[in-house]
Parts: sequence; C-alpha cells; structure tokens
Amino acid sequence: MKKIILPLFSILIAFGANAQKDTLISVNQDTIKIGSLLIIKAQNPTEKKDWQSMIERGDFKNTQIKIERIKGFKKSKTTKWFVMDLGFTNYYDATNYKYDPSFVRPSTGTALSNKSFRLNNARSSNFNLWIVQQKMKLKHPDFNLKYGIGLQMYNFRFEQPISYRNEGASFIYLDNKTFKKDKLFVNYLTIPVQLNYHPKSDNKRGLNASAGLSFGYLLNSRNKQISGTKEKYNGNFNLNDFQVAGIGEVGIGSIKLYASASVTNLYDSKLSKQFNYPFSIGLRFSNF
Repeated sequence: MKKIILPLFSILIAFGANAQKDTLISVNQDTIKIGSLLIIKAQNPTEKKDWQSMIERGDFKNTQIKIERIKGFKKSKTTKWFVMDLGFTNYYDATNYKYDPSFVRPSTGTALSNKSFRLNNARSSNFNLWIVQQKMKLKHPDFNLKYGIGLQMYNFRFEQPISYRNEGASFIYLDNKTFKKDKLFVNYLTIPVQLNYHPKSDNKRGLNASAGLSFGYLLNSRNKQISGTKEKYNGNFNLNDFQVAGIGEVGIGSIKLYASASVTNLYDSKLSKQFNYPFSIGLRFSNF
C-alpha cells in the first residue's frame, strides 16, 4: 500500500521544489509551505527524520502546523460549506500473524489471524462531513489549491466476533460470543490539501479533478456490539492518533467519485502488533 501511495507525497514535494520562486508553494528539508499552511518538522536533532520516514511511521508529535499570511499574493478564493461523502471502506491487512500471533483471549486460547479481521464489505462504510472547503486560484487559470477541514468517520463491520477493550492485558481479541452486529467506529478531524484541476471553473457542470493528501487527528473511537443486548465500549484501543492518506476525486457536475488510502497504520505501531491501512471509495455530493 505504501509503495502505491507514497509517490503522491513525492509528487507534491517535486511540484513544490519546482515552484520555489512562487510565494504560494515552497519545500525544503524542514518545511512544506502550501498557500498559508506551514508544516514544520522538529528541530530537535534526536527527533529529526526525512519526510518519507515521518509519513511511514506516523510520527507527527514533533511536527508543527502553522497558518501564516501570504504577502504580495493576490487572493482569489471561493468557499463551500457542508459537503458530504458516502462510501464503502476496508483496509489492507499487513499484520504478520505467523510471526507474532498475539492478542489471544485466555478463556479460548484462540489467536487472531487475517481471517479474524475480515470485514463485511457491504456494511463497512465511510461517511465524511466537510465543514468548510476553499479553493485558491493559482497562476494557471485551470488549477486551484483546494483545502478545508471536516470529519471523517469509518464503520469497520467485522465478520468474526472481534472485541476491543481498554482494560486487561488484551485490547483486541477474538470473542467467544456471537454478535448480530460488531463494528469499530473511528472518527478523525481532518485537513485535506489537494491540487484541483477545473477548466472553465465558472461552468459548474464541467469536468473537475483533484489529488493530494489529508492529515487527520483521532477524535474518538468505540466498539459497538449487539448480541442479546446492545453494548458500546469507548476508548483509544491503541489506535494511532494521526492518519495521513492519499486522496483524490473526479466528477462532472454535482456528483463526484472520491477515494482515499491511508499511508499510516490504523494502530499505534509502538503499542500494537496489528497493521491495518484503511482505504475508502464512494460518492461526493458537491459541484465545488
């Protein structure tokens, strides 16, 4: 999955490197500047990493994000409020179960496997609510910088009785119960940054496409299960606090097809042996 998505980050770096003379986009070893968004790596020598390693490990605790005013740049922005996405989600499971069959429930002695984490494809969903989005025109009239902020919500619906708990030695285990519904809900506050192509932008029914990256912060997560009764278990479950994903969209008029694929592990790699990389595809209801 990383071999497919990480080149998107490299393309963004290369695009910025070729635009050093422009005040809109610039890239160096410590800073990426996109419009008024600044992403600054840690200056502590013990924490300093190259950009690709930082993305792979999902380590953003020593990274600063700032917004500054752009001087000498004529602003030309359009704004859109409340855009919705609805689609399906799944993940690429890169866990080495044979090497480390961990998370064994003591009462059953059953170790997890890749079959344990298979999702119900038809019922695993992704719903996004983009609170606000903006487009900033670039020098080329057909291209814009598109960015915003919103909520990304995933419902991972399991076929097997997977349970998440924040107590005891195991945070994830294969349960001995039978559930009518068993899902993990994950919610991120997310900032997407994309390069948008929209020729004749005044034509709302025209072709438009975007590609870029999104940066998410985990707000909350819970395990909802229904057997005889409905139970909800809230907690972090050793999930990764941050998510970085390659994103894209293409559409004509007010209906678009969107896709995203995470380059960071769903779980905290320092605390969990589980390696799952979510991806989603669906419809975006917006002509923006």
